[in-house]
Amino acid sequence: MKLKNGNFWTELGNKKAFSVFLVAGLILLTSLSGIYSQENKSGKVVRLTTEETVKRALDSNFKLQNLRYELAKTDSSYLKAESQYSWRLVADGSFRQTVLPLNQNNIFTGTKTSDDTIKGGIEKTIRATGTYFKLEAGNRRFDSNAFEDKSNPLASGFQGLALPPLYTGFITATISQDLLKNSFGYKGKNQEKILDNQKEMAKSQVSLQISEAIVGSLVDFWDYSVKLQSLKTFRRLKDNVSNIRNLTVRKQGLGLSEGFEVNQWNALLAQADSQLETASVQKDEAKRKLARTLKLENDSDLSEETDLLEEIPEKPDFNKDLEIAYKKRADYLNAVREKEIAELLLKNAKNDLLPTLTLSGSASSQAQTITSPDKNFTDATDGVQSARYKDFNGKVSFSYPLFDKGVAAGHRDSEIGVRQATLKETEVKNEVRDDMRGRIDSLEASYKIYKNSIVTEKETQNYYNGVLRSFQQGRADAVAVKNALDTLVRDQLSLTQAKVNFNIDLMRYYIAKNMLLERFDLDVDKLLPHLE
Repeated sequence: MKLKNGNFWTELGNKKAFSVFLVAGLILLTSLSGIYSQENKSGKVVRLTTEETVKRALDSNFKLQNLRYELAKTDSSYLKAESQYSWRLVADGSFRQTVLPLNQNNIFTGTKTSDDTIKGGIEKTIRATGTYFKLEAGNRRFDSNAFEDKSNPLASGFQGLALPPLYTGFITATISQDLLKNSFGYKGKNQEKILDNQKEMAKSQVSLQISEAIVGSLVDFWDYSVKLQSLKTFRRLKDNVSNIRNLTVRKQGLGLSEGFEVNQWNALLAQADSQLETASVQKDEAKRKLARTLKLENDSDLSEETDLLEEIPEKPDFNKDLEIAYKKRADYLNAVREKEIAELLLKNAKNDLLPTLTLSGSASSQAQTITSPDKNFTDATDGVQSARYKDFNGKVSFSYPLFDKGVAAGHRDSEIGVRQATLKETEVKNEVRDDMRGRIDSLEASYKIYKNSIVTEKETQNYYNGVLRSFQQGRADAVAVKNALDTLVRDQLSLTQAKVNFNIDLMRYYIAKNMLLERFDLDVDKLLPHLE
């Protein structure tokens, strides 16, 4: 070997040095690139577990957030009805002035009078008895020009009777009680129970909707997992088809295969590439939907790991699960509550058949002065607080409509409502029983299908490996390899779908018992949004 500049060993040393430098540079560049990619990736990779998906859904999912706000409003009707038992501050004022012509009738009363009253106090309807109570204090100012006109010869002799404005102060207590229809708050108590049942019905219904929305978010998460596994499967399919195509090409060169076999594998490779592209698009669509549901960043990378269950946590027991369902299922509990409401409405309707008999009365302590209004409340001797001057008022009112068809129709409809509610309760109870049986059967079937799919996929994989070896050895044709590969792909996709179906049936099994929230340690009351 001849060298123009330098000897052989010098040139060889230079090449070695350059090679070492080049390799070292590549290693350094690769390391830095790996570190950068790991840091960049670690900042964006989101690992979603079932619990994490549920948590993100409750915090981010629009439907779930809206349901949580609906949950916060379930007691609105009850609280609004409760306002009738609240203390109320009341006040009013009346002002009246009268001017009349001078005649014999107005000589002693005056032609110009003013009568003004201002009062205020508190009132309340007592919950336990339905009794209305009111306590108020006020002052009345009365002024008349009687005997004040000196030019009037008829009144001039009585000028000593003329008075300045007269102030009357008072404190009055009023009480009213219905003795028949709403005797001691009977109807009010029933109405309170009705509203309480309606509140619990709304709460149970919203809780069920939250559970269903949680499962919907989980299905989106698992659908992404299915699409991701499909993408991996079709990627392996393409690699396998490519390897077999290349092997067929080599066998053709050796005269062990025909040209049309290469054509077949070229077509299958193009088909596998199309399936891979379709799977990639479907995976991206599922990822975007999941990111939208959970409000993930668009550039977030989702971890390919999933925590799908492979076993049933606890073996279903129909009798035990049915008992739990009757205690927790929203539809059955609401049917029971509807029957209770119908019975309460019937009781109130029966009371509406009674006449109205109301007893009311008031008692006042009064005082009068011509000095000033405050004198009535500060004078301990003759003021209001002395209770020397009193005013009592009592009233009894009775009302009973004769031949009132409306009241009779209300009572009839209430009786029908009780019968309808009883029928509905029985129907829903049977529906819950059948649904619980169906959910358990579906869960056990999907679990068995999943386990069978594991065996099927494993055996198909072994079969494909055997056929491929035989093909490589020239003992199997391309048709056998193709059929084995198609079967393997189908069984791998079926395995993934079977695993997801099993987990979905497991969640629906929890919903059938209304135990999904407990499954994720969620308390309905803690789902209430924070409202400032």
